[in-house]
Amino acid sequence: MTHILRSDFYKLRKARYFWVCLAVTVILAVGSVFLLDFTYRLAGDQMETQVASQQETLEESGVSVSVEGVPLSYDELSGSGQLLSFFAGNTTLILAVLISLFVGSEFNHGTIKNMASRQYSRAALYVSKLITGMAAGAFLTLVYVLFAAVTASILWGFGPVSSGYWPRTLGGAGLELLLLFAFISVFVMFSFIIRQNGGSLAVNICFLEFLSLFAMLGEMLVKKFTGKTMTLSNYLIDANMNALLGGLTRTSVIRALFVAAGFFLAALLIGMVHFQKRDIK
Repeated sequence: MTHILRSDFYKLRKARYFWVCLAVTVILAVGSVFLLDFTYRLAGDQMETQVASQQETLEESGVSVSVEGVPLSYDELSGSGQLLSFFAGNTTLILAVLISLFVGSEFNHGTIKNMASRQYSRAALYVSKLITGMAAGAFLTLVYVLFAAVTASILWGFGPVSSGYWPRTLGGAGLELLLLFAFISVFVMFSFIIRQNGGSLAVNICFLEFLSLFAMLGEMLVKKFTGKTMTLSNYLIDANMNALLGGLTRTSVIRALFVAAGFFLAALLIGMVHFQKRDIK
């Protein structure tokens, strides 16, 4: 297992697409902060009104949303205030691309087949790819947070913090990483099932972008035809990432843990069983 992990880390580190993804992460981190700064400057004193109006419109349609923790004016922006938000799923699209290329290339080049023929267990091969993906995800997320936090502090200042700020922020960051690992487990599962760069990339991006949309449409349809509110988004990974930004309540923490564990273990089980049973070509 150790040999497989070393090999996977070496191959990922040597891959050109890894360094491209790293560069994109840095650009995205800095650019997103400047875009946020521009948005709040442009909105001016109308930001609070716009946020409240959008929340009201969505809730009337049956979509459950919360603006708790969202700055309502430019003066509320600070590096400390936005620090936790930098952990909240900002690298998921990049990781969907990275993992699809990493796992897909292993099948395209026949590397997986060669290693399986050398009596490495398929479970070890699968887990090694998952651990490598998780390590890459944590690394890219920390790089994003570092560059975004530095940029935000330069533009707005870091801001004052309370005595309980760091324990809450670090706890929230840990939960955000657990939810990110759940995403990575799903990306690895689809990549092992499809076994092609393009196909797995398409499916991973569709899962990332459209699952929340379908949940939102479901909530709207339930509201329209029954008049009742159903919060399907409570059981989605990205929705729980955003929910943690409003504060670490007992409910949000427990739900985030269950959602992260559920998606992670379900994807791990499905992906590994499929890999064990299907021939490698």
